[in-house]
Amino acid sequence: MRIYRNRETDLPPEDEGSRLRPEKKEVPAMTEHERIHKALAAVTKATQSSPARWVIGGSASLMLRGLPLSAEPRDLDLYCDDEDVHSIYQALKSFALDEPTISVTEMYRSKLSHFRIHDVQVELVGGFHVKACGSHYETMVRKLLMLFAERVHLNEAALTVSIVPLAHELWFNYLRDRMDRVDQIIQAFAKAPALHVDALLAIEANNTFSMEAKRSLHHLIAAREGGGL
Repeated sequence: MRIYRNRETDLPPEDEGSRLRPEKKEVPAMTEHERIHKALAAVTKATQSSPARWVIGGSASLMLRGLPLSAEPRDLDLYCDDEDVHSIYQALKSFALDEPTISVTEMYRSKLSHFRIHDVQVELVGGFHVKACGSHYETMVRKLLMLFAERVHLNEAALTVSIVPLAHELWFNYLRDRMDRVDQIIQAFAKAPALHVDALLAIEANNTFSMEAKRSLHHLIAAREGGGL
């Protein structure tokens, strides 16, 4: 038996290699917020040579605005016009889980395709229409949403992306009766209505909303602002 003599600890003395060996540190797992930033950077780089236009919607767009969410976004929604689906799909084809397919339900119509990018589920939504409450809303990306889109910086500071105007999220969530989300959006809207009202009026002028739906939504906005539109 080999006996070690270490008066302080009675433990074997460290060998030279262990003193030089760097201590391993655990790398913290990325948050969903960080993964979405990374996925968006990949989408931006993959599509930068394409003439197609896309814009971020859904809960990811609210997260990128800094709005508090009850849970982190589980996926990433990218909106585009029907004519841009093919070009964007080809640019992202290496990440594709399926091919663009027309999806029609009682409330929605779109051309959908799905991707997995840096562990984020990404959905490309082309030519999105919503029919509800006697209203018909079409997400016209080039004609409307891009004109009023806001640019936000990704964690990679040199890259920026477009997010849908808050007015889009307001009408979309109203039509699908997500009043919890509507109230949250109206709170953000009311902080700076001048930044959002032009987009709201443009969306309403280019789509068909029932008088009752418009009256109801405008009442909610006015109640929060303490005035009318």
